[in-house]
Amino acid sequence: MKNSSLIAVDFGTKKSGLAYSVESFCFGHKTVPTKELLPALQSLIKEKNPEKIIFGMPYNIDGTMSAHGKRVLEYINTLQGRVKIPIEVYDERLTSSEAEIGFDEAGIDGDVDREAARLILERYLEEEGRFLA
Repeated sequence: MKNSSLIAVDFGTKKSGLAYSVESFCFGHKTVPTKELLPALQSLIKEKNPEKIIFGMPYNIDGTMSAHGKRVLEYINTLQGRVKIPIEVYDERLTSSEAEIGFDEAGIDGDVDREAARLILERYLEEEGRFLA
């Protein structure tokens, strides 16, 4: 039976947000310093046994590759030999801004990176027709 769990990463230069799904439900996991992302990912992979990892790709508004997007691809290239599951990229434009606005509107101080990773995963599942709103 195909595992329906996924992991999403909102990759940052200093810190990165992690999220995971169970069936069609998305959960923010945590934010870690990016230098500690590999062990955090390995631990989450062991715990959740996902079918793939989704990295948010920060394209420019016009759809071109951003400078940060190149850093994401470099990290993915180093990661591919260390994890044994498929890695995909998914357009994450404005997810961090959306997370910040959501927290501001709710009047709470939230973990923006973790929420951005959850939004990336939610949008990915919606596009795949696997998210039940």
